[in-house]
Amino acid sequence: MTVAVFSCKLQNASSCSIDFYTQVLDEMGRTLEAGNKNITDQIKARWESFCENALFFGVWNKSLKPPMGLDKSGQAIALMKALPSMFPSPTAPPKKLGSASEALFHVLESSEDPNTFLQKRPITSPLILDSTNLLLAVGKIPLMTLPREMMHEAPLILMGCFYTFHFTYPKCVATLLSVIQTEVLKDSIHERDLTHSYKKAIAEWAEFTKK
Repeated sequence: MTVAVFSCKLQNASSCSIDFYTQVLDEMGRTLEAGNKNITDQIKARWESFCENALFFGVWNKSLKPPMGLDKSGQAIALMKALPSMFPSPTAPPKKLGSASEALFHVLESSEDPNTFLQKRPITSPLILDSTNLLLAVGKIPLMTLPREMMHEAPLILMGCFYTFHFTYPKCVATLLSVIQTEVLKDSIHERDLTHSYKKAIAEWAEFTKK
């Protein structure tokens, strides 16, 4: 499915009341395991477990400061920023992008216009923009505004977009997204994607989660 077609479906939805998150996850679920009616709930449960472990894992490998005193949204933001460092890729992000986390998530400054920002962005992968609400963008197209309370589910929404729109993972976060693919989605990766960085990251993750 193309971004344009999906965007058209959203615009034609009655009162735009469509549950975009469910739509994307359902599409991803059909791709992963079409005959499993519980696949979406299973993915969500595994994601919650992954995030709980990742908060401790990030502190353990010094990618994340202890998220003490932060509410759920604050913890989610801290985790989003730290995830690429927890599961690092050998390829540096484009200079204009800044840190690797910017491939997935960007906090809009008060002076920034989202459309202008998207046009200047050096890569076209799915992105969550954080402002008063969350704005999901795919390529240069802002698709949907989401409640800020969904921040902790943002990486799952992005994974749903990668599967729905058939995007290639940005190299600077490929290790992280491959880990989410195998550990949360339980979807195997191609042999050529079994990189040294992925094998190292998954070994460290397995060692930590067994403790």
